[in-house]
Amino acid sequence: MTKKVMLINATDSEEIRVATLVDGLLSDFDIEFVHNEKIKGNIYKARVIRVDTSLQAAFVHYGGQKNGFLPIGELPRDLVSADGRRGRIQDLLNRDQEIMVQAVREEIGTKGAMMTAQISLPGRYLVLTPGNPLNGISRKIESREEREHFKRLIDELEIPKNFGVIVRTASLGVTKEDFQRDLEFLLDTYKEVQSRYKHRQGPGLVWQEDDVVTRTLRDGFSSDMEEVHIDDLDTFHAAQSFFKRTMPQFQSVLKHHTGKKPLFSKYQTDEQIDRIYARRVNLPSGGALVLDQTEALVAVDVNSGKTSGEGVEDMAFKTNMEAAEEVARQLRLRDLAGLIVIDFIDMKKDGHNRAVMERLVECLKEDKARMEVGKINSFGVLVMTRQRLRPSIHQVTHESCPTCQGTGQVKSMEALVLSVVRRLKSMLSRDGVAEVRLKLAPAVAMAVLNQKRKDLAELESAHDTRILVMADMDVNYGDMTAEIERREEESEKPAPAKAERMPDPDEETVVLGGDTPISFDKALGSKNGENGKAPKAPKEPKAEIKYDRRDAQRAALDERERLRALFESAKPLALANLEDGEAPAPEPEAAAAAEAPAEKPAGRGRGRGRGKAPAPEAKAPEVKAPEAETVQVKAPAPKAPVVPAAPPPPPAEPPAFDPSLVTNLRRPKLSAPVPAEAPAAPAPRPRGRPRKNPKAEAVVPEPPKVDDVLALAKRPVKAKSMAAPEPVPAVEAEPKAEAKPKRKPAARKPKS
Repeated sequence: MTKKVMLINATDSEEIRVATLVDGLLSDFDIEFVHNEKIKGNIYKARVIRVDTSLQAAFVHYGGQKNGFLPIGELPRDLVSADGRRGRIQDLLNRDQEIMVQAVREEIGTKGAMMTAQISLPGRYLVLTPGNPLNGISRKIESREEREHFKRLIDELEIPKNFGVIVRTASLGVTKEDFQRDLEFLLDTYKEVQSRYKHRQGPGLVWQEDDVVTRTLRDGFSSDMEEVHIDDLDTFHAAQSFFKRTMPQFQSVLKHHTGKKPLFSKYQTDEQIDRIYARRVNLPSGGALVLDQTEALVAVDVNSGKTSGEGVEDMAFKTNMEAAEEVARQLRLRDLAGLIVIDFIDMKKDGHNRAVMERLVECLKEDKARMEVGKINSFGVLVMTRQRLRPSIHQVTHESCPTCQGTGQVKSMEALVLSVVRRLKSMLSRDGVAEVRLKLAPAVAMAVLNQKRKDLAELESAHDTRILVMADMDVNYGDMTAEIERREEESEKPAPAKAERMPDPDEETVVLGGDTPISFDKALGSKNGENGKAPKAPKEPKAEIKYDRRDAQRAALDERERLRALFESAKPLALANLEDGEAPAPEPEAAAAAEAPAEKPAGRGRGRGRGKAPAPEAKAPEVKAPEAETVQVKAPAPKAPVVPAAPPPPPAEPPAFDPSLVTNLRRPKLSAPVPAEAPAAPAPRPRGRPRKNPKAEAVVPEPPKVDDVLALAKRPVKAKSMAAPEPVPAVEAEPKAEAKPKRKPAARKPKS
């Protein structure tokens, strides 16, 4: 006699486990997590979102993450036409129409839940079907006598109009009073459902199915169950109330487990549960089952073990008989549904094939799901289908491996290393890659650095790129993340501040024919700003400044020549006013510009202060810049003052300009003298504002202005050495009454 025991583990608040043991062997197992409650059996108030005429189905929103699928075959009878024929779904349902639906299948992957509008409320012995007045009996009750007995009991029940009932398999051996009590409970439940549906605003849950403990006791408890052990006190009290309401005669089987040892460990159930998740299941004769679940079907392969019996045929028959029993048990434990293909070991005798198939069908009778079983064909393959009652144990407790993505296999290390190098070459084939940073799993990163070190170095030198391979624990085995930095991005970054260096005179100044260096800013801006400084212009981006060095040099040279021509035109008038002393040595340019004939005897002129003319063929030697030049000028000897009768008339012109009083701070020009025929005329100023050289920062002495020179020439001063850089102090002028007017030199006639 078999012994059946039910174990309910509810001590953990996160999950509830229910196991059924037959002679100590796990026969049925169910688990439910609190955060992942099942929706199968729940009743919702839904709204029609879309009616698909091609599928003849509607998509309804019931408050879940995805819309439910409602085919036309699941519509209630009150929506069908009067003659009983179902029309088109677009004529029965409209968009935004509200309808009561019940979930008949959980959400699986990307598929939404399957819905039905034919509501059914399950009880312990009966199933109430509102809107469907037809009565029925479970298919699992095959005895003709039992079916007639249940039919008479249903006719005696007080079933309201437009309601129907279905007798369940657990009703074997019950009385009419049990049926009537269960029917009244179901009718009260449906009234509450109707009330909640009317008061519900918008789509959402109306009635929730019982928890896993109550559902297991309601659907899985049978009269041959000897004990029901529950380790949680609250769950034990809930089970007591359920038994008292539905089957008070079985309250004695409830047991509260209070031992120190866990309930599942006491009956050695944990080890059997762990074997549920294994891909390989061993058989007693040495063979094994290999189960693989795919999207479309479940494949079961039966492998032979050690040889036993008289020959190969007997060994195959014995292994297949054990496999038939274990396959039926594994389908029930793992809740594998859909198309199932079983590959048995080939057997030559037809009697053996028939016996294996009959054994499989007999073991599947204990399963509550609907099934269709085929025959073993000539290839030893049997095809069957099974209804899904609840989500698979693997789907509830497992998730796809991030490393193998659910395939169960990963690439070898050599293949991974080559794959990384190929992907790296593909990245470097693009132009402008400055740096590549690879993040790999630690094992893969070490293999790449050790095995492909030479290849990485060659890639860096060939593409002028830096490659960094880093180990990251967060990267899955076989995955790779890459960060690419381009050269354009580097140029956009702000350049680091460079240390200031001393200005280079060659870059900031221009040397004109051996004269003192003049900066571009001074040469170009002396006319534009105060003290020789050009007015500040608004700053512009450096990229827009286009500076031509030749234009600045040409402008500085023109300004230099204009000032020199001004000084040369004033020298003949200044030399005529010198009465005593030696005149300063004329510059090479002045000697070349004189119109006097060459080799003229000295002392022929009338001027007292004239000196000897320099040799015309004398070449100016290379002279270093002296620190200062001194010019000694003798003041004219004073004579006895003569008091005139009347003051002389004021001079019509200002005193003659004396160029000797001007401080010459520039060195003599060593370039070739200017021909005498070329008149010294001021050069035209360049058009537009000369551009400023941003590199010209040197500060040099500023050339004297013409106005300042004329102001100094109006008042005679004493001769002073020009070595001192300080400005010449003002000298008091003598009274005009005592001053003797100077005699103008007679104009010399040119020779004919």
